[in-house]
Amino acid sequence: MTKNSFKLDLPEGLSGEYKIHDVLHSPGISDAKVLTVIHDMSADGLGHVVRVYMSRQENDEFIFDFELEAFVFPSHQSAVLFANRLPSLTALELLMVQNRYDFELMTGYSHIFQ
Repeated sequence: MTKNSFKLDLPEGLSGEYKIHDVLHSPGISDAKVLTVIHDMSADGLGHVVRVYMSRQENDEFIFDFELEAFVFPSHQSAVLFANRLPSLTALELLMVQNRYDFELMTGYSHIFQ
């Protein structure tokens, strides 16, 4: 099943546009899926948010169990670059991003978005 071939009911109460970025599978848990969604909140001046949901699949429908984390970025491009890199982040990099470490500002070179 691809990210374009399932029914999606996003959590209620969140405004803006959403786009499924990826569906990640856990090799040890066949039912568990991690869904990454890019949430465009630029109309509200909030930029773009990479939302990471713990979900499970029942037939052709994804059920959202809960949001694992939301990462805010100033641009769509930086959100996509981060979402692409998310599955291969080290634990240390993830902790740094969760604590709003700005790799571009601190180093002049964005290792996290490569």
